[in-house]
Amino acid sequence: MRVLLYLGFSVALLCLVVFADHEGKKHDHKHDHEKKGDHQDHHHDHHHDHKHHNHDDKILSINKISAGNKKFAFDLFSEIVADHPEENIVISPVSISVSLAFLSLGAKGTTHDQIIEGIGFNISETPKKEFDDGFHDLQEMLNDDDRELHLDSGNGLFVSQAWKIKEDFLNKAKSLRSEAFVVNFEENEEAKKQINDYVEKNTNGKIVDVLSNVNKDAALIFVNFIYFRGKWEKPFDEKFTKEGDFHVNKNLTVKVPFMSKTGFYKVAELDEATLVSVPYKGNASALFILPKEGKMKEVESHQSDLVRKFISHCQRTLVDLSIPKFTVAGDVDLKKVLPKMGIVDMFSNSADFSGITGAPDLKISQAVHKVKINVDERGSEAAGATVMEAVPTSLPPQITFDHQFLYNVYDHVTKNVLFLGKVVNPEN
Repeated sequence: MRVLLYLGFSVALLCLVVFADHEGKKHDHKHDHEKKGDHQDHHHDHHHDHKHHNHDDKILSINKISAGNKKFAFDLFSEIVADHPEENIVISPVSISVSLAFLSLGAKGTTHDQIIEGIGFNISETPKKEFDDGFHDLQEMLNDDDRELHLDSGNGLFVSQAWKIKEDFLNKAKSLRSEAFVVNFEENEEAKKQINDYVEKNTNGKIVDVLSNVNKDAALIFVNFIYFRGKWEKPFDEKFTKEGDFHVNKNLTVKVPFMSKTGFYKVAELDEATLVSVPYKGNASALFILPKEGKMKEVESHQSDLVRKFISHCQRTLVDLSIPKFTVAGDVDLKKVLPKMGIVDMFSNSADFSGITGAPDLKISQAVHKVKINVDERGSEAAGATVMEAVPTSLPPQITFDHQFLYNVYDHVTKNVLFLGKVVNPEN
């Protein structure tokens, strides 16, 4: 029997990133690596066996944090979709978790613990070294040159020229493939352009104008970017793409182009949904989830359980598969979502990021996440960016000498006052 599956795209596409096996990639932008030379893994200069050993070690390290990252991904998605039940949604959970892991490098006390717990880890059961090493190796493997996927991820740290950042924090930041730039946030329009251009360039033009404004009092702005381009293992033939009905809801049906292909896919027919895995070249796949009638909310809130069921119940089956071509873009204000997941202090005056500047005087004022994804007959292209802006918890008092004042010049060596004076009119 031929099974025709019309797959909705309002859920599950975050699996493009979450479920990709990190086993190497083909990178098209060698010039990008030149500027990031200090952060590259130079194992091409080593014996093959040594490289393989390093690869295996990294996979083991990443596996130790993968459960927490997946939990965070699905919990975050549930929070977002609950607030936007009738909207297209696309996020890159790994971009957000890497951003929060980066902030944790400079967080202390409750602020640190909330971040770790909020992104899916038990603070008492997760050794700090295991956590830090896992995210370090994750960044390395997301940028592995040896796989057929084009997968690129990195971080930019834009630091105010008026602030001194601790050397220890900068060294830790380098371990997460971070580039550092000194910026004059007083020129906030120019600073905004510099950051937006950085994101646009590193996402191949997919994420444009990630920031709408930059605070002139910002101490630093952190950017994480991720870019993905994968070709289907077996592409859809464009000649079989036909327009068909897509049912938005009971009252609205729209005409959209459907890609179609008859072939063998991993399929699971569950009580709640039909799940189909479509593989990419390069050891990754997209998992599409089609909820049964009336089961959408249940599916949205229990994706993790469904994925486990899929893994244990899926069978390679011949199906006549139809998936709509689509392009979806979305943005999320993380300041509204992360507090619901227990990450509260970093946005308040209680924030403690003393590991960044040496004093607990910063808080996160902006936390922006933007993603765009395109799915067509050849494969998928997706990009995402997460931006965190840190400002002083209380702005320094402004002092302006705008009326008569006194002054003196004091020599600390001889302990003598060299000059004394009074200014009545600066023009005379």
